[in-house]
Amino acid sequence: MGFISAIIALLKAVPSLERLFLKIADGVKEAKAKARYDAKLDHIDAAMRLAGRVRNGEGTEWSEDLDRTPPVPEGGTTRATVDEIGIKESSGTGI
Repeated sequence: MGFISAIIALLKAVPSLERLFLKIADGVKEAKAKARYDAKLDHIDAAMRLAGRVRNGEGTEWSEDLDRTPPVPEGGTTRATVDEIGIKESSGTGI
């Protein structure tokens, strides 16, 4: 323990050495934190690939034709309706 306390006493006696030592310590902490962060992101990416959510661009189709109309499903006729209750309540007349 005497060796460590001697180093601490030297660093406190020479402020420029203390600042240098603290900058080095901060740099080491930041490098370790960045490595952990990158590892977590890699883990998330791998999990998403395994789940089938991301397939490196596979299965994505874009329409080149801007004027193409969207497909209309065949089958029963669907018509737009008006919510008459909402109209009565908002007009205040209660017709």
